[in-house]
Amino acid sequence: MPFYVIEPIPILLIGAGGHCKSCINLVDSILEYEVQGIIDRPGSNAKEVLGHKVLGTDDEMESLFGNSPSVLISVGQIKTPQTRIKLFEIANSLGAVFPVLKSPNSCISEHSSISSGTAVFHHVIVNASARIGKNCILNNKALIEHDALIGSHCHISTGALINGGVLIEDGCFVGSGAVLHEGIKVGENAVISAGQIVRKDVPSNTIVK
Repeated sequence: MPFYVIEPIPILLIGAGGHCKSCINLVDSILEYEVQGIIDRPGSNAKEVLGHKVLGTDDEMESLFGNSPSVLISVGQIKTPQTRIKLFEIANSLGAVFPVLKSPNSCISEHSSISSGTAVFHHVIVNASARIGKNCILNNKALIEHDALIGSHCHISTGALINGGVLIEDGCFVGSGAVLHEGIKVGENAVISAGQIVRKDVPSNTIVK
């Protein structure tokens, strides 16, 4: 019986900051993909990150996508999702492909759904009937329980616990170790600081700290 070697799909990372290191670590753990290089903002002095070269700037996206259209937004998100949203929309308009990247150490229910461009980091659990939007970060050891709905462009940080039936609208940030009680709603662009225990709905554009 012949043995076939499957070539990994090259993927470009957009953003050369600290979160880029985590993204490289994630991609390195997935056999189907390999980091082709990094795109950074104009004026950046970054030459490489963890041995992967910075190939160009945001202004050169279109030409760089010609050789490697698969893309992951590797800019982090804390106070605002706007940079990630802008880069996602620009890359999308230029024909980028946004795979869902899932750590082999994550546990994702076959009855859940995760949309394009979302990165699922190590030891994340996504339970049955959970739905995750586009361009999200599900960071290491986050728990997304059954029937939770998370909008696009959200960052669920390390060790955050999103309990059953929680609704998180677009553009939200949930800090490390935060606990969201079952069934609550978090309005768009809200920020929940690290370690908070949230028992009631959070209005849009507010900070819980």
